[in-house]
Amino acid sequence: MPLVNIHLVLGDTVSMICPARVVEDRADGLLLWIAPGTPVWRAELPPGTHLRDLPPGGSYPLRASRWRRGGALILQPAGAGHAVWWTFTEEQEFRGWYVNLESRTRAGADVRVTDQELDITVAPDRVWQWKDEESFAAKTGHPVYWTAAEAEAIRAEGVRVTGLVESASYPFDGTRCDFRPPAAWPLPDLPELPLGRVTAPSGVLVLGKAGWIDHRRDGAPLWSERALAVAAAGGGHVHDGEPAEPATWGYEAIAVPAAADRPLPVRARTAPSPFDDEPVISTLEVSLGLPWDHAAHGPGPVPLGDLPVDRCGMVLGDARALDGFAGLSGESVDGLADVRYWGGHAEEAHAVFGGEPVSGAGDRGFLDLPLAEAEALAGRMADWVREGAGRGLMVSVDAHTDYHRFQRAGWGHPLLAGVVEVGGCRVLGLGWDGGDHSMRHRGERAYGQVYPVTLEERAGEAVLCWTIPPYEAGAEA
Repeated sequence: MPLVNIHLVLGDTVSMICPARVVEDRADGLLLWIAPGTPVWRAELPPGTHLRDLPPGGSYPLRASRWRRGGALILQPAGAGHAVWWTFTEEQEFRGWYVNLESRTRAGADVRVTDQELDITVAPDRVWQWKDEESFAAKTGHPVYWTAAEAEAIRAEGVRVTGLVESASYPFDGTRCDFRPPAAWPLPDLPELPLGRVTAPSGVLVLGKAGWIDHRRDGAPLWSERALAVAAAGGGHVHDGEPAEPATWGYEAIAVPAAADRPLPVRARTAPSPFDDEPVISTLEVSLGLPWDHAAHGPGPVPLGDLPVDRCGMVLGDARALDGFAGLSGESVDGLADVRYWGGHAEEAHAVFGGEPVSGAGDRGFLDLPLAEAEALAGRMADWVREGAGRGLMVSVDAHTDYHRFQRAGWGHPLLAGVVEVGGCRVLGLGWDGGDHSMRHRGERAYGQVYPVTLEERAGEAVLCWTIPPYEAGAEA
């Protein structure tokens, strides 16, 4: 039985991505099942809050979680502005119906549900009542939500559904109240996580090692020249070292043709990290915006080479734009820098110097300081450490290089992914969990820890795939 991923949105915020098993997929709508304990991505909100009570425009990272309620059977009627949920206890006893007023769009296995806040609860005896009327009224007229005219149509849809309730018409006629999912249905995996969209106006997309991207031997051609040549032949490996053998430690990347006239969606499948069981990337996929060339590639997949996981991160973007990428040793692109501190005596340092939380790792510091001011502050902190007051404190000055900008953009992301603009193009940076890297990838190419990159067909479109196999306990590192 296939799965779809429900992307639940309120205003401009994705609150959850939840996989659901398709029970029926017919012209008149979808019937879906969400099992108790289903793995989901859920927005991390301030403690004790609900998304409906928070102002729009907030940045709430998605975290791996579980479906925390009993099971739900969901009917999404085609063309309707609502969905009907049969809700059950964890013992599969029917609790009642829930009518979610919403708009939907479906693209393949993804269903985007825009919640319209006003809902209806229906008891097993069909006594119904409106839910969240005050919140619905408060949001009406806000540009992120719905206009007054749209609010009237949303309520009218609800009124229409209450007519079905009161007449005991389908789906409120007792149908499926005794639903039992087959025992053979396993829980789905954590769904794919969208990482953003990149652009490639040169017509060539590059996935490469961020730590080495701005290292080039004197007299060597620009990386983009080599990437464009490789992509013109269908795609392949670009690297330092001899033609047939990448340098053990050096820049390497995969270059492929890509659509130049549209954003390219990037997504990731995940697997548990052997370090802390948190999700880490197991497959990176990029929709290239080009039709699959059956004459050139057959059914696929087409091997393009292999890449190690760079402990400094990976970068995905336009070949020509990345020629100007300011990497680890580059200069600040805007004259600014961040100061971060962590480790022993961090609380004492906070009492002396101040600073706010600045990253998902728990570091404190100061953002967007003029570079000279940042260096002076870090110098004073280093003097304080040397005087013995804060031995063990670590202090870093992070100039606003492109490398640091993408690291910073990923601070709140569960997979350390962030999109920044480089050379007028949207470029994705991927960090890597330090503990996971130390257990799985620390030897990189020197120890044969490289992972295949392929060109594959998905629904008639070319997709770039980088596959990182699951960690095996006891494997040589």
